[in-house]
Amino acid sequence: MAGEDSTSEGRSSDNPFEIIAPLTGEDPNLGSFFLVVGAVTCVFIAVFQFTLPEDIAFLLTAGVLLVTILSAIVASLLETLGFFDQDSGTEGSTATTDGTTTTGEKAAKPWTPTSGTRYPLPPILDFDEELRTYYEMFDGDLPGEFDEFLSEYKRLKTTKDNRVNVASDLRADLNPIAVLFEDGSRGAEIHDDIGERLLRYIDNDAADHLSLADVTFYDEAGNAVGVRSVDDALVDMRANIENAGEAMKVEVVVEFVDSDGAGLRRDTSPIGEIAPGATETFDARVYVPAAAERAVTSLRVADTGVRVADV
Repeated sequence: MAGEDSTSEGRSSDNPFEIIAPLTGEDPNLGSFFLVVGAVTCVFIAVFQFTLPEDIAFLLTAGVLLVTILSAIVASLLETLGFFDQDSGTEGSTATTDGTTTTGEKAAKPWTPTSGTRYPLPPILDFDEELRTYYEMFDGDLPGEFDEFLSEYKRLKTTKDNRVNVASDLRADLNPIAVLFEDGSRGAEIHDDIGERLLRYIDNDAADHLSLADVTFYDEAGNAVGVRSVDDALVDMRANIENAGEAMKVEVVVEFVDSDGAGLRRDTSPIGEIAPGATETFDARVYVPAAAERAVTSLRVADTGVRVADV
């Protein structure tokens, strides 16, 4: 039947990972996957070590560890491809290619894009948990007031450039949702929080979401030292870089100044791209001039030279 053919085609094309779904179960989770693999590995190694001769146990243990490493590599690859990020919904109706619907299928959550390439959202724009709370409030049936917001949110997830414009539209689409909740209710609090985060993202420059912290210098023995105590020597420098915004290429600039504030030496170290929501530790070896009284460390956007987050 034509209807049946189109329905099966629609099902097969909905999820490219269907072939491995029986191995991972429904709603696959990376943490659970690693936990199961780790537990199974420990059980097999224990059995081999305590029940078999040493030579055989050694070979079988090596084989188990090899399988574990391969499993970790495959899991990491699936995570990169978005397999563990899929949101599956409750049983309900799913549209097919011929316009009919099928029941009893697992449908994607209404805030999850079903087509296009998904790009990571910075934490300030990630509203999945808030939408999940709303979803539970309405027993899995969000009112029509959410439609425009959900549509723009999915567009935000599949847009890499000009996200400020999409975020502006998204904030406007919050207005119909506000009428659903009384002032002071949990729903109203979530609504206000989403609006404030969108406003911060729209009003602030992308570089404003970068921060630099815990800048420390270490001597050869690994002890933390102040710049004043270093006399014409190389030291190890360490700092933490946090990016609450979009992916951005940055570099760390450290400038040593004397007691009058005059610059003595400046070192620039490229860091590369920091992913949205990522915190990275920066390590470098820098030379401290003898007359240095203090160090001024800052982040600089590599593409534009905009300097942010002075410490």
